Amino acid sequence: MYSIGLMSGTSMDGIDAALIETDGTPNLIMELGDHSLSYDPEFKTLLKAAEYAVRKSHGDMDKAASYYKDAIQDYLINELKISADKISSELEKLLSYAKAHSIESLTLQAVIQLSTKFHILAVQALLEKTGYKAQQIDLIGYHGQTLFHKPSDKISIIVGDGQTMANELGVTVINDFRSRDVEAGGQGAPFAPLYHQALAVRDKKIPLAVVNCGGISNITLIRNANESDLIGFDTGPGNALLDRLMRQRTHGKEHMDTDGRYGKHGRVNEVVLKALYEKSIIQNGKNYFSVEPPKSLDYGDMELISELDALSLEDACRTLEAFTADSIVKSLELLDTEIPQHWVLAGGGWKNPVIREEFESRLRKKSNTEIHVLTADEAGWNSQAMEAQIFAYLAVLSFQNKPLSFPGTTRVPKPLSGGCMHKPTALVNRI
Repeated sequence: MYSIGLMSGTSMDGIDAALIETDGTPNLIMELGDHSLSYDPEFKTLLKAAEYAVRKSHGDMDKAASYYKDAIQDYLINELKISADKISSELEKLLSYAKAHSIESLTLQAVIQLSTKFHILAVQALLEKTGYKAQQIDLIGYHGQTLFHKPSDKISIIVGDGQTMANELGVTVINDFRSRDVEAGGQGAPFAPLYHQALAVRDKKIPLAVVNCGGISNITLIRNANESDLIGFDTGPGNALLDRLMRQRTHGKEHMDTDGRYGKHGRVNEVVLKALYEKSIIQNGKNYFSVEPPKSLDYGDMELISELDALSLEDACRTLEAFTADSIVKSLELLDTEIPQHWVLAGGGWKNPVIREEFESRLRKKSNTEIHVLTADEAGWNSQAMEAQIFAYLAVLSFQNKPLSFPGTTRVPKPLSGGCMHKPTALVNRI
């Protein structure tokens, strides 16, 4: 089957789209092309404000919709630290942007529809780039945009209009991958391990540890080709806290520590690093780092602690970069396993050289054996496109009613399929 995957992560930088050919097994996974669509700063703000509204409403979408207009202002003040005298001009910029995209009123639903539109544009750009026609595509795996994730309350809010996408493109769309897992008592994340394992089996790279570093970091431990032996979980922050710090310190002008340019001139503050472990991620009244895996995180679970305020931007960045790296390494202490020798690093977080330097240094200090670390690109995989490829692959498995999650990856009681299928209206009418 020809399947396109779409992913917009918690960092909300943009959309990755990837086309693969697969039969739903490691025996056939061929990468046929990928495309990235970056979000405008204004849309990123509107999307972050949507996340803010849904989080403050604890996943109640009706409340979030009523609150959204006020949430935009609250987000600008509380998260971006925009001063009161500049709020009006910032709101005017957002409204002008919305009108330029045919949105007359800034509503939550309008932002969701615009998000869907951008995902459709990403698919169209990918098709144009690769030379494939929509009629040749069997499935689209549309992850959607995560706005709130609290599996302990059986809530996972991931928005995007799958039916509109199917109708616009004339291709069957599968979305809502996580709901069934959450409803069954699973964590609803991570879903990457199955694809990581498939690539490792295809390329004979077992045993292997794969770490994806996006807004949140997750790890997959692959010991063999048996899906039921997979271990996967969210280790802690990826770029989420670092990006939030950058937005706050620059009042929204910068969204990340690009190439580690601030962190590379800073020093790790060990006192603040210790405080981050103690205070930054308290989930359901428990320190996340003491909870045994499988486990998962929401962007809203992570907090910038006040101790960071006393640090220079350079030292704060370096300390958060060390925190991301160290929490990945320390996560292995919760497992009865030796530190793997072979590692593959995927996701945009590894573009920050400081995070990678801190990770490799701390990993090698902890291990008694020789460690081999490659980026996904160095391993022959595609780091930029991998998360999109995951959902292209999972769409095929969903279509085949095969499991997407397992007890060792999401804590779901038994292997479970998932996803919701949307057939194009024209196609439904023909049938």
